[in-house]
Amino acid sequence: MSTTAAPALSIEDREARVTAIDDRLGEIDTDYDGQVMPETVRDEWNGLNAERDEQVTAIRELRARKTRLADIAASSNPAATERAAAGNGGAPVVIRRRGNEVYDLARIRSESNSDEEYRARLHDNAKRAIEQAKYGTVRGVVTREDAQTNVLRLLDDIDDQHGTLAKRILATGSPEYERWFWAQVSGRGDVPRPQAALTLSGTGVAVPFELDPTVIITSDGATNPLRAMSRVETIVGKTWSGVTSAGITVGRLGEALASTDNAPTLAGPTLTPTSVRGFVPFSIESDQDWTQLRSEMTRLLQDAKDVEEATAFVTGSGTPPAPGGIQATLSTASNVNDTVTFNAATTVFAAENAMAPRFTPRAQWLARKNFYNQMRALDTNGTLYARLTEGRPPELIGYPAREATAMPQRFTSSTVFGGRYAILGDFSQFLIVDKAGMDIEIIPHLFGAAQGNLPTGQRAIFALWRNNSKVLVDNAFRVLVYAT
Repeated sequence: MSTTAAPALSIEDREARVTAIDDRLGEIDTDYDGQVMPETVRDEWNGLNAERDEQVTAIRELRARKTRLADIAASSNPAATERAAAGNGGAPVVIRRRGNEVYDLARIRSESNSDEEYRARLHDNAKRAIEQAKYGTVRGVVTREDAQTNVLRLLDDIDDQHGTLAKRILATGSPEYERWFWAQVSGRGDVPRPQAALTLSGTGVAVPFELDPTVIITSDGATNPLRAMSRVETIVGKTWSGVTSAGITVGRLGEALASTDNAPTLAGPTLTPTSVRGFVPFSIESDQDWTQLRSEMTRLLQDAKDVEEATAFVTGSGTPPAPGGIQATLSTASNVNDTVTFNAATTVFAAENAMAPRFTPRAQWLARKNFYNQMRALDTNGTLYARLTEGRPPELIGYPAREATAMPQRFTSSTVFGGRYAILGDFSQFLIVDKAGMDIEIIPHLFGAAQGNLPTGQRAIFALWRNNSKVLVDNAFRVLVYAT
C-alpha cells in the first residue's frame, strides 16, 4: 500500500503560513469578541489551530535537524569547516545582519516561544521601524516628530493582544514593501510583492504606515476643527466600546445613619467605523521626483480625508454608512431658539445660560464664518468680543470660537426656519473613531471626456478607510436654532 507524501515546504514557507494563521485567528477573535462562534467558524478556528500546531512542530524539527547536521560537520572536520567559513580568500567571514530583518515577521514568529513573547517582539521591532522611518510629511501640517510621536502613542495605547497594528507597521514599512508600493503607484509591474504583504487583510494595496493619514497625525484643518476639538479614538478592531455616566450623587448624613446607594447609572456606547472612499488623482510627472511624490501623496491623502470629514462630521445623518454629525444628530432637547428679530447678546447668552454647569468649563463654539462676522457687526458696544481689531477674535463671550464651513448660515434670505446654525458645548462629548489603516486601489491612467477620452497624463488612487462619529452626551451641547 502506498501513501501520498505531504508536500515539502521550506522553513520560510511554514513560518509565513504560521503568520497568516495567526492573523486569521486574530480576525476571528475580533469579529466574535464576547460572542459564541457559529459552528462553521468554530470548525475553521479548530482547523487553523491544529494546522498551526503541526507547522510549529515541523519548523522546530527542521531547525533541529539543520543544527544537528551543522554540529556533526563541525566536530568531524573542524579545519574544513573553518576553511569553508573563511571562503576562497582565507579571510574570516563578517556576518552582517540585514537591515530589513527588523521587518521579518516570519523570523519574529519563529524566534518567539509564546504569544506574549511574539507580541513583545513585534512591538520592539515596530518601534525600531518607527524611529528610522522617513515620513511623507507636509510642511505646516505634520512634522516628522509629530508623526513619529503619534505612531508610538497608538502602538502603546491601542494595539490589540495580537499585535495587529505592530504587524501592519512592519509589513508596510520595509524597504521592499516601499519599492513595491511605489511601483504600483507608478504603474510598473516589475517589482515582486513582498512576502510580508501577504499577511495584510483587504483586497487593496495597503498604504505604507509612513504616509497613512489614519496612522500618522491627521490635521485638524483651518475650516474643519472637529478633530482638534473632539474626543478622537483610534482602534484596530471592529467596534469601539466605551462607558459614560452622568456622575455620582453624594449627600450628608447624620451619625450612625445608613448610607444611600449612590452608584452611577452607566451606559455602554459603541461605535463601528464605516467605509469612506476617496478619489485622488495625481500627475505622472510627479513620480519622476521621488521626494515630491512622497510629500504630494501625503498631502493628497490628507486632503481627501479633510474634505470629506469637514461635512460628514457636521451634517452626517447617523444612518450607516453616514457618521453621526454633531449638527444633524444632536437631540432637539439641546435646541435654543432665537427669533426673526435677532438680538445678538440675548441669543448667545441664552445658549450659555442653558448649558449644564458640568460642561461649561470646557465649552467651545462651532459655527460658520458668516455667524461670527454678523456677531461682530451687531456688537456695537464691544460686549461680546474683546479684540475686534485682531480680525475675527478667537473667543465669543469668553468661549473659544471655531469655524466649520459645513455649518448652515444664519443670516441669509434662504435660511430655513428650524435651521441649527451655531453650537456651544463640551466637544469632548463628541466622539470620532478611526480604524487604523488605509488601503488604495491603483488606476494607472485617467481619460478625459473633454479630450475625446484620451489619456490626460494622470494616474489616480481610489482610497478606502474607515471612521465614524457620534454624540456621546446630548446634554453637553446647546445649539442655536433659527425659529419663528
